[in-house]
Amino acid sequence: MTHLTSARPTDLPAPATDTRRAPRLRALGELVLAELRRMLRNPMFAVGTIGFPVMFFALFGLSAVNETTASGLKVGPLILVNFGAYSLLSLAMFSFGSAVALERTGGWLRLLRASPLPAGVYFAAKVGAALLFSALSLGVLYTFAHVAGGVSIPAGTALLLLAKLLLGMVPLIALGLSIGFLVTPTGAQITANLVSVLMSFASGLFTPLDQMPAFVQKVAPYLPAYHLGAVARGTVAGQTAGEAGHWLALLGFAALFGALAAWGLKRDESREG
Repeated sequence: MTHLTSARPTDLPAPATDTRRAPRLRALGELVLAELRRMLRNPMFAVGTIGFPVMFFALFGLSAVNETTASGLKVGPLILVNFGAYSLLSLAMFSFGSAVALERTGGWLRLLRASPLPAGVYFAAKVGAALLFSALSLGVLYTFAHVAGGVSIPAGTALLLLAKLLLGMVPLIALGLSIGFLVTPTGAQITANLVSVLMSFASGLFTPLDQMPAFVQKVAPYLPAYHLGAVARGTVAGQTAGEAGHWLALLGFAALFGALAAWGLKRDESREG
């Protein structure tokens, strides 16, 4: 007589984690490619994040690239990294500010919540695409500055600078998400423009802070773009002694704006519930 034994939980096969991860990785890759195509196919976005930094460098920086500072540093690389930081700020505001606001009110995020795709994959794809597009924007800007103005940065320093700029973009992305979840699409477009321009001026990216009014100089340390610009300039100048303080400030901004964006997302979800 055959005896039937009940299977214990420990006897059951463990779920195949690889089969769960593979579809998510494929979905992540597809979403990154779709996001990159969206960016490239939108002429206004491409012009604003790639064309404007190059144009501003040509208009305001090209004539001064061969000058030197009082300490003997070439001005060209310093101007280049300032406009590089501006390009990242602009991209974060439009890719995560106005774009997320449109997707939120247009029903895309509502559809996403009803699908099996985790929301984390969606946001990871947007961040990944933004970082790739940022690298492209910085590469175009550096190529123009090198060809048109003879600005040159050693390869090792350039790679280190690229890594720091992309890492320092995280709090800017968090700020963009905050705008995207808390402001209407029309308001987000206006807010993204105002933040990218006003913060660039107030952070010393367009004009040296010592040439700005005293109240702007006092406000600058409370802006993430100021610390990102300081890290970038210190890297090309070889002056990284005070860099840790700037990274701590950027970490604080990332936590603050990240919490604000998470609150906006939960508020948006509760309205649909």
